[in-house]
Amino acid sequence: MIKLINSENEINIELPFFSSEKYLQSKSGNYGWFISKNFILPFLLHKNMIFTRLIFTTNLIKINETSIKEEKYFFNNLIIFIKKINICDFIHKPQPNVLFNTYPDNVDAYRWGSYIIDIDNNLEKMINNLSKSQRNYVRRAIKDKVEIVSSTDTNEIYPSINNTLKRQKIPLLINKEEFENQFKSLHPNNMIMFKAVYKNEIQGTLVVFIDKKNAYAEYSGSILKPKHGSLKLLHLHAIKYLADNFNLDTYDFIGAIPDIKEGSKEAGIQKFKKEFNPVLKEGYQFSLIINPLKFFLFDMCLKLSFLMKGIKYTDPVKRYKKLSKSKLKVTQK
Repeated sequence: MIKLINSENEINIELPFFSSEKYLQSKSGNYGWFISKNFILPFLLHKNMIFTRLIFTTNLIKINETSIKEEKYFFNNLIIFIKKINICDFIHKPQPNVLFNTYPDNVDAYRWGSYIIDIDNNLEKMINNLSKSQRNYVRRAIKDKVEIVSSTDTNEIYPSINNTLKRQKIPLLINKEEFENQFKSLHPNNMIMFKAVYKNEIQGTLVVFIDKKNAYAEYSGSILKPKHGSLKLLHLHAIKYLADNFNLDTYDFIGAIPDIKEGSKEAGIQKFKKEFNPVLKEGYQFSLIINPLKFFLFDMCLKLSFLMKGIKYTDPVKRYKKLSKSKLKVTQK
């Protein structure tokens, strides 16, 4: 049996960061948790005009030890429950950090991944994990006095991130007000911002989210032609800072197409992540259109909205499938 609750006070276990009430509140005024005997799954509801989309924010949380078969059973019953209570028009793509072990039947399921490295406070060791050319760039950046510093100025960090994605024709689905609200509620325990500076000019920016054991590179930005090595150094110094100040295990670059085609901007971003010699963790995501007419209208409105900003919007799942050699086809039954 699955039930819906709207307060973290009704949950008897400590929740991971992306499922905590303070995080969910930073993203939307409408959120909750689906709970069964064995599982918890948090979600956000985004209501725009007549449209309501549901987004999962983290992996399936286990209350008890369970099997993949039991996870799939939960998901199948969850879809029935969501349709029954009529809570949304469609289940949108989960957040990039989400990696499910399985997926329900009769949904648009697809492969997904993320590059992850261990947290380390030994900067030289981390530099040595890079390829020879990247090591040389980073050491040159250090020699040329590229500075990596933390920042509390959302007015310099947000534009850097937003302008970078605009330049790459990739929409940033968070506005400045929401970003500022996140910083106010999550900094400094769960959200830290960094910048790389060379000759008094910001080369790149980075926003990291933190939970009890893991760090997540949530947002990043850069100028058009940053100093060679400065962006790698930005991540490495951030990881060292996290190692020195928090008891964390891993640093997650968040989101990867496991078999991405070469040549796209997204492939270039993933190449940047792979150069840190990470482990690729793989899993699944899924989406589901419950009301086809409303989804069609929502998609058209979103395309028009971004077109007015000079950005061509494509549904993210469709875009990622086009970038995948296998179209992100799943093989699990």
